Amino acid sequence: MEKRVGWCGWRRWLLTVALVAAAGCYVTAPIKPSELALLDGYHDGEPKGGTVSVLSPDNKPTEIAGSSQIFLDLRQAPWQWSTAAAEPGVTVGGTFRSIQVSNGIFNGVTDKGQQIQVPLASIQAARVTEPNRPLKGPLTVLLVVVGGFLLLTGVAYYELATRPGVGTGRALRLVRRPVVAPAIEVEGWGADLQIAAYVPCEVRRALARLWTESARGEHASVPAFSRLSLSLVALGAPAYLVEAAHRAALEEIAHARLAFSLASAYAGEAVGPGRLPALQTAPAVTATSLAELAAESLLDGCLLEGVAAEVARRALARARDPQARTALAVIARDEASHVALAWDVVHWCWAEGGDLVRRGLPVALRKAPATVTPPELPEALAEALADHGWLGADVWAAAFRATSADVATRVTALAAGAVAG
Repeated sequence: MEKRVGWCGWRRWLLTVALVAAAGCYVTAPIKPSELALLDGYHDGEPKGGTVSVLSPDNKPTEIAGSSQIFLDLRQAPWQWSTAAAEPGVTVGGTFRSIQVSNGIFNGVTDKGQQIQVPLASIQAARVTEPNRPLKGPLTVLLVVVGGFLLLTGVAYYELATRPGVGTGRALRLVRRPVVAPAIEVEGWGADLQIAAYVPCEVRRALARLWTESARGEHASVPAFSRLSLSLVALGAPAYLVEAAHRAALEEIAHARLAFSLASAYAGEAVGPGRLPALQTAPAVTATSLAELAAESLLDGCLLEGVAAEVARRALARARDPQARTALAVIARDEASHVALAWDVVHWCWAEGGDLVRRGLPVALRKAPATVTPPELPEALAEALADHGWLGADVWAAAFRATSADVATRVTALAAGAVAG
């Protein structure tokens, strides 16, 4: 078979060139593991106070800033600790979004959502990679500028080419990235279901995968709504909004159970969610102002949950399988109520938040995703999967267009009402 170099190959090549060209712009310095305690309070990608001065093993000072990367070398000696991707004899780290250090425990979350939780005593060595100091000389400066340009070009291209598509529903976002728990073989999230009729093996496999991915998203929406309720309380929302947020979280538990039950039935084994350790150190409140809450509700609630509700409604109308219809009827009804809740939150923020909310909503709308990523369906099984409530990309695109137009119309009407008032 002929090997072809496509966009993926060019992307890797460009990023490699960019990284090599810019390598001279960074410097790595060792730091004492005990000095990591000074990073306690690192939040949203920045150390407390903007920068922190730490010492190297030979007591030379090094500054850690928001652009720094921190790497930890763990000891070979066995030790026991509950952690994500931090095993003895490996190096962990990168760019951190948050760090807490207390009682001799380093607990950090990287910008990729990885939680690193280890005792300071288990860290054999630590180092920081930071931007180098400005260099002198015209040739050096030229090399740095060209290298930096190539780096930015490569990274920008890489981000655009590899950025995952936007899903639907109220996502659980940690460090601005949607996350879901892994699917594992576990009891407790599904019910015993019998397949209503004979289903070919390839269709069963596809349905097991699709319902598992749906269940993981529904499961992640539970803490997403819990965090919404906390944000509402923090910002002084009325009781009916807080109550509705808690009710939505309970409904998402029901959705997750329905989806995991169907996934288990088609997979022939129990399927449920695994642990989500990154959630342990995530901030409880996701919006610190009415403007942020309004924008969050507009995008995650009015738009993305609106798409989910519309697709579920269309899937219910098309589905023939009785078990799929039962699940879709519940999901379509509840997702529509979640959209109504999102609009209630937006209207409350609009009424209470003044000009910041009124200026922010149109900006948030302009930053909305241009599309959503539908589930990947095998083309040969499209008809069979539609009978089970799974529709193709054309339906998702149509639902997104209709929902986007409705959201834009309603935001325009809000703005017009404010001007008229």
